[in-house]
Amino acid sequence: MTNNTYLEIADNLLKSEKILIFPHENMDGDCLGSAAALCQMMRNSGKEAYVVADGKTPRNLDFLESGTLTSNKDVFNEYDLAVLVDCGSRSRIGDRAAVFDRGRVKAVIDHHGVSEQDTAFDFGVIEPSSAATAELVYLIAKEMGVEITLPIARCVFAAINTDTGSFQHSNTTARTHVIVSELYDIDGFDGNEITQLLYNRQSLGSIQLEGRVISGMKVCAGGKLAIGAVTRQLLDETDTDMSESEGIVQKLMSIDGVEIGCILKETDANTVRVSLRAKSYANVARVAQSYGGGGHVRAAGFTFEGTVDEAVVDVSRALEAELDRANDEK
Repeated sequence: MTNNTYLEIADNLLKSEKILIFPHENMDGDCLGSAAALCQMMRNSGKEAYVVADGKTPRNLDFLESGTLTSNKDVFNEYDLAVLVDCGSRSRIGDRAAVFDRGRVKAVIDHHGVSEQDTAFDFGVIEPSSAATAELVYLIAKEMGVEITLPIARCVFAAINTDTGSFQHSNTTARTHVIVSELYDIDGFDGNEITQLLYNRQSLGSIQLEGRVISGMKVCAGGKLAIGAVTRQLLDETDTDMSESEGIVQKLMSIDGVEIGCILKETDANTVRVSLRAKSYANVARVAQSYGGGGHVRAAGFTFEGTVDEAVVDVSRALEAELDRANDEK
């Protein structure tokens, strides 16, 4: 599939009457915000649309659902269009892939530069230069001529805010700021309110979890690499769930001198989800891809088959090698 223009995507979207939108597993702010915004755009255009999600929405993102989400995989017996949002492969949506396959037409809207390239699409866009998938959704909305309502604006802002690290990450561009500035023209829009909802609603348990992970982290490679682990035992002891660990990697990245932050999330005794972030020059997507994962140059992830202890050893070795390689390339 070659990338379509935003206008071509808008035209294709409007040809469908029943649409299902598929965010990736373990939804983050950009994923949920983009999917919910797209769903509302389609509904406002007179279409039937739902976001088919699985798992629990992270506590700090619950306000983005806005009546768009369903866990009912049979919400439509037959439907016109299946859209992957914030991911470029059906392998990223788990057992919902069978529902995706039922769509007569397949589309993708994503900004990840590394993907499995194992899914055939009829149209769409994958634009790695975009700071967030929500930027693409917004630009498509403009081409559709759909009104950017307050709920859509809130979703787009939250998505961009989270994927740029509150506009701190190197993926933030002039276009990012232009899009956000236009949201402030919408009646009732309050960026500060959304920021508070995103970042200042942590449970006591999540604060305790964060402290435990940080106190047990491993710092190596001369202080350039920080690795923390969220184990099932820690979740039990702090009465939290895995969705409440999402912001911890940013704490690791805030340490002076750290270039790569890594959080290991124990999903079962022999499976660990790995979340990677880089500050300025390392390419964590290369590491993720070597393990069968993907993502951006500065933000990526993958699944490690083994124990947390094994992951600490194996992944830290791979990340130290990436730091050496990135230093040589500078």
